[in-house]
Amino acid sequence: AFVLVAGGLGERLGYSGTKVALPAEITTGRCFLHYYVENILALQGACDMAPGQKLPLIIMTSDDSHTRIQDLLSRNSYFGASPSQVTLLKQEQVPAVADSLGSLATAPSDPFALLTKPHGHGDVHTLLYSSGVSKKLQSEGYRFIYFFQDTNVLAFKPLPATLGLSAKHGIDVNTMTVPRREGDACGAILRFLRPDGTSLVNNVEYHEVESLLKARGLPDHDEATGYSPFPGNTNQMLLKLESYNACLEKSHGAVPEFVNPKYADSSRNAFASPTRLECMMQDLPKLMTDAGTRVRHTWMERWVSYTPVKSSLARGGELSAQGLPPMTASCGETDLYNANRELLRLA
Repeated sequence: AFVLVAGGLGERLGYSGTKVALPAEITTGRCFLHYYVENILALQGACDMAPGQKLPLIIMTSDDSHTRIQDLLSRNSYFGASPSQVTLLKQEQVPAVADSLGSLATAPSDPFALLTKPHGHGDVHTLLYSSGVSKKLQSEGYRFIYFFQDTNVLAFKPLPATLGLSAKHGIDVNTMTVPRREGDACGAILRFLRPDGTSLVNNVEYHEVESLLKARGLPDHDEATGYSPFPGNTNQMLLKLESYNACLEKSHGAVPEFVNPKYADSSRNAFASPTRLECMMQDLPKLMTDAGTRVRHTWMERWVSYTPVKSSLARGGELSAQGLPPMTASCGETDLYNANRELLRLA
């Protein structure tokens, strides 16, 4: 089964609609959601399944994206999928806080109404638990569940190999990773050792990696390869459904929260704007604490697996000047063509 996290809009890209409606390439004009559904239908056609059984797609939406995604699917006849195999789960917003004391922020237009903001894509786990969808999938015989993001057109190319490795080695949480350079705007997968000898393999967000490694005297660059020794997180996770549901039963899908305020000045007392508690989908391994749980990552070349569209043209230019992936819409399109050429060459 497949879970697409699609709560965001494309404002950073200069686009006012939901990001999954953006064209992944301009040769055919197919949008990201069209590509994702086509990939699921192709896999469905290759699977040996019971007559009438389909591969489900669950989409987590938000107040901003829910109606737009519903309309996008309806206008395009679900891109060839059956409406019954697509489920939309809408996440709620949470109250924003105005200062470091945790004072609740009010709406600019109404001092008697709370200002609310998105809680982060970690809500997907709570929604899959509270809706009963995840449990229902397991009861219907589905064995794995794949989480992926809204603007990576290559998200499905590495899936068959990753699925094979998960099945072969009994992996409960398998994160797809790529080579990562120091300063790259993607999280890093690290292994943390606890005092009792146990360990945790988990993502560290890119804005925290540098300070964390420096505090421990660890380099984020390998002279021999030119890359970081810590692989980059693609936010694409393949989970064994039985293990995932056991985790949800204990935790109800509530992944740890954090707060990341932008301060008004160096005193770090006043916020530049209200912030909120957030949670991240990729922090799920923090809840997978049962003995014997296998949390691993599958390393893939970037050209075949990862080209997220999340930078404006201006920001992409800055990243490119630093020798880092620009992650603009035009680069995502070029990378898709390049991946197809490479695969044809290999064939």
